[in-house]
Amino acid sequence: MAEAPWIGEPEVAGNESFPAHLRQLGGEWPCVPFGTTEIDPHHHGFGTDNEWHVIERSAEAITLAIDYPKSHPIRRLERRIEGVRGDATVSLELTAEARTDCILPVGLHPIFKLAGEGRRMQLDPGAFARGYTFPKVFEPGASRLKPAAEFARLDAVPLTGEGAIDLSSPPAGLGEEILLLAGVPGCTCLTYPDNGYRVELSWNAGDFPSLVIWLSNHGRSASPWSNRFRGIGIEPVRAFFDDTALAPHRPSSLSPGRAFSAGERWTTKYRISASSLNASKHEGFAK
Repeated sequence: MAEAPWIGEPEVAGNESFPAHLRQLGGEWPCVPFGTTEIDPHHHGFGTDNEWHVIERSAEAITLAIDYPKSHPIRRLERRIEGVRGDATVSLELTAEARTDCILPVGLHPIFKLAGEGRRMQLDPGAFARGYTFPKVFEPGASRLKPAAEFARLDAVPLTGEGAIDLSSPPAGLGEEILLLAGVPGCTCLTYPDNGYRVELSWNAGDFPSLVIWLSNHGRSASPWSNRFRGIGIEPVRAFFDDTALAPHRPSSLSPGRAFSAGERWTTKYRISASSLNASKHEGFAK
């Protein structure tokens, strides 16, 4: 997983003007709600920037929970993180308990490493129904993808002006981009051929029918980024990008979020696993 190089820097860790998830950016976390919404002041939800408490732990698993404010339509989140014995796999489970009837964008937010400079990387999200670029310029001065464009293949994503770019081999010369794939199968594979391994993220496509791909390759100049961060977010969602203000740009075929009923406990499961491309040379990964 990717980790921000500023984690632990005193000038960042002690600066509360930065949200908590930015001060410790990296790894994986659930987003309920996903992105920016009117009902929650935290980008990616209350659970993103506030402390969870431990319910249960063992040598192989931990269960965590966080109680949301009483004014929030979500009452509580719980998540279980468990290693799979004998395999290079982490099994994850998220439960969201609703306080009131609501429709909320929801998503998961793993951030994986980009391959080292000069090394290859391959991204395979499987077959998808349709792809969409961000409705406006994502990062002014850095983003190159054509805004509000549609595409059918990841190796031919439209650029501003003319031409297209192959995003099946990121970062493909890009600095800061975000796109959405609709109708995904629920499994994405990242292969690092020069490092000898692949990583796979799998989830329930019925829960998260779309995939947000966030590519950050030295593209953000504001503090604490300072053009230092490299990572690729592979984010299963039931949402349209990461801001409900973008809803007017949403194709009618795409869901704006999940419908929760008061008192409902909704559970979704997903897995992150690693495997070696050559087990004899890379003993640390399962076949």
